[in-house]
Amino acid sequence: MGPWDALAALDAWLLLKINRAWTSPFLDAAMPALTDLHKLAWFWFAAPAALGLWLWRGRRRALQVLVVLGLACGSADLLSYRVLKPAVRRLRPSVAGQPVVLRAPVSGKPGFPSNHAVNMGAGAAVLSSAYPLGAPLFWAAAAAVAYSRVYCGAHYPADVLAGLALGALVGWLWAALLKRWLR
Repeated sequence: MGPWDALAALDAWLLLKINRAWTSPFLDAAMPALTDLHKLAWFWFAAPAALGLWLWRGRRRALQVLVVLGLACGSADLLSYRVLKPAVRRLRPSVAGQPVVLRAPVSGKPGFPSNHAVNMGAGAAVLSSAYPLGAPLFWAAAAAVAYSRVYCGAHYPADVLAGLALGALVGWLWAALLKRWLR
């Protein structure tokens, strides 16, 4: 067994531990909601209200951060979805025959990297750069969404780790632009 085979075996083992063994009724309800927060009705009222409050209180700086946040998440998502997923073509666990419990619907066959994790990593990087005191909260939210993707059976752990890393890299590059813009 080569090193890549050992890593793939470890990835599959950890997936099944998270998805099938390390579970609870609370997490069975919470993780699908977290992974698809944007599909909950109240989200479409709370998110615009929070965004409006942030822009009202933060004025020009908040708008600048929001623009860079959108550019970071958009470019990271595009790179992940249009370049890496077609190039790598790693199947999602359920498509690859892993005996996972699907707790949320999945779309598409390729799973590497996780776009949820990419977007959260990019967002956490930009927001952490703009608001350093909030960095632990931003990264905790990104980690929770990434974990939810594995818990729900949509991705292998390596998919979400790579997604967080890619998102963070793209986010930090955009955050460097933000810092120049805020001077």
